[in-house]
Amino acid sequence: MIKLIVFDKDGVILDLSATWLPVVRAVADYTISRLPPDAAGRLGAADLLASIGVDAASGWIDPAGIFAKDSFAVIQSVWQRQLPAGAIELRSDAQYQQKVNALILQLARGKSHPKGDIKTPLGHLYAAGLRLALLTNDNEASAQQNLSDLGVAQLFSPVVGADSGHGAKPYPDGLLFCCAANGVDVSETIMVGDTMADYMAAKAANVADFICIAEDAAHRPDPAIKPENVIPSLELLPELLRGRGDTILQATAS
Repeated sequence: MIKLIVFDKDGVILDLSATWLPVVRAVADYTISRLPPDAAGRLGAADLLASIGVDAASGWIDPAGIFAKDSFAVIQSVWQRQLPAGAIELRSDAQYQQKVNALILQLARGKSHPKGDIKTPLGHLYAAGLRLALLTNDNEASAQQNLSDLGVAQLFSPVVGADSGHGAKPYPDGLLFCCAANGVDVSETIMVGDTMADYMAAKAANVADFICIAEDAAHRPDPAIKPENVIPSLELLPELLRGRGDTILQATAS
């Protein structure tokens, strides 16, 4: 029987575009502002955004891109390779990191946008006795803040970020930690995500199944994901799980 559901955050619980796109635009602009004038003339914020899968003009986000599936630390590593030799070292420049953190606080704190109605389905799953955990490639403090903003932090244990000491997805260690922390076997666990990193972590951990959040089955990150396991939002998750017949939801409904 399924006892634990481990969720990704951005694109599953959180609306990635509404919450984080204004932040990454501002950080890209600030990054360019720190370059020497001659370098800034050859490289623009749109170039930095394109390198992580964001179209500056339309705001379109590539679901397989760096922005959709990785942390700001990874984004900065990708951007570093775009910068001219001798330019600012993004990861080690204290002033740069301080400003980036300030931008994140200013533009994201208290401004988390849910991906549809998340409170109803998450509350239903929790009330039915299923354990819920969060596994994200964002950092842990940021994830906790997002959940608190959305009023669902009390439903999740543990909340695991890329900086929590278990590595980042697609490695399975964070997912395995979520299982161990809840005293649940991987065979009693489902992962809910939207990117290839989520799916690969689920496969590597050998959990019971993977539920994909995507607008259409054609947009799932891997064709091996069962089309019947694709839903556009968490609002449909309780119904999908009830139909499986291997969860507490089925037992409480009968």
